[in-house]
Amino acid sequence: MPDAENILIIDIECTCNEDPPLEREKVEIIEIGAVIGQLDSNNFRVLDTLQLYVQPTLTAKLTPFCTSLTGIGQHTVDSAPKLSAALTNFENWISTFQIKNWVSWGKFDEKQFQAETNLKSLVNPLQDFPHLNMKQLFARKCGHRVGLFKAIELSKLEFIGQHHSGLDDARNIAQLLETDERLRQAILSRI
Repeated sequence: MPDAENILIIDIECTCNEDPPLEREKVEIIEIGAVIGQLDSNNFRVLDTLQLYVQPTLTAKLTPFCTSLTGIGQHTVDSAPKLSAALTNFENWISTFQIKNWVSWGKFDEKQFQAETNLKSLVNPLQDFPHLNMKQLFARKCGHRVGLFKAIELSKLEFIGQHHSGLDDARNIAQLLETDERLRQAILSRI
């Protein structure tokens, strides 16, 4: 088990609709929220954060449901870079840290990065880093799978910011690591 590791935490928000739901291949990343922190068995310390908005191209107009859920307005994505440029910015940012692993709440973020970069013939900047599913690790700790908001509540913490904001959700995953030694140990034992 390593003494300390830099860990990348990611939460993405995507185009969506409630009824009817968007076809899976038309779901696109519209926000990448990321936190990099140094993890050891005693502590998780945030080193830096990043919030990138992304202009969707397949479903360019956000649905009212999507805007209501994420808080991301049409004007924000219209002025944002397309995914290829956003991924270049993201990759440049993570390259300044010694990252060997990344975590997200569940498998959605990992699957979406892979599916969308494949669909758009782009290089996935996370493909060489092992992914850890924080939702699964938390479920082992508390006995059942819950969403991030409920995990924060069960941990007797206050949710930071707006739920379904990529950066705020990433900060809340970091908050769990800051306060829960068992989660830190679970991650360190897997890297």
